[in-house]
Amino acid sequence: MSTCSPLPADSFVLSKAKKMKSKTNKIFKWAPSILVTLIVGAGSFMKLTAQPQLVEVFSKTGLLPYMKVLGAAELVFVSLFLWSRTLRIGFFLLTGYFGGAMAIELSQHIFFIMPAVILALVWLAAWLRDNSLFGVAHNTQKTIAAH
Repeated sequence: MSTCSPLPADSFVLSKAKKMKSKTNKIFKWAPSILVTLIVGAGSFMKLTAQPQLVEVFSKTGLLPYMKVLGAAELVFVSLFLWSRTLRIGFFLLTGYFGGAMAIELSQHIFFIMPAVILALVWLAAWLRDNSLFGVAHNTQKTIAAH
């Protein structure tokens, strides 16, 4: 009895299935990053164009003179976050920025949920794209500590 080798059609189907799985994983990994980009980009646009609802909030917090600078900073931070080579610095800058936004909104008794949601999305996106940021080691090698 001879052993069966996969038919060319079978290997074609298997390679297509692997490509689809890889594409699905890539979409899954990048979806939160794209969502963060859209949200932060929209907020940045609103700050740069001095939308009335933001002018009111920034006046209340005393940050109106810095609104456009903060809008430009958001664009820079999210751009750094999107580029794989600068993901780490973009992640830390966005974390600091939205952590600060939450602190200011809490101190002014403003509803702080939006910066918290954006920050959670930033962390999810970063974890999906590079979980080594969170101390998750890819190395399975065991080490023995000397006593």
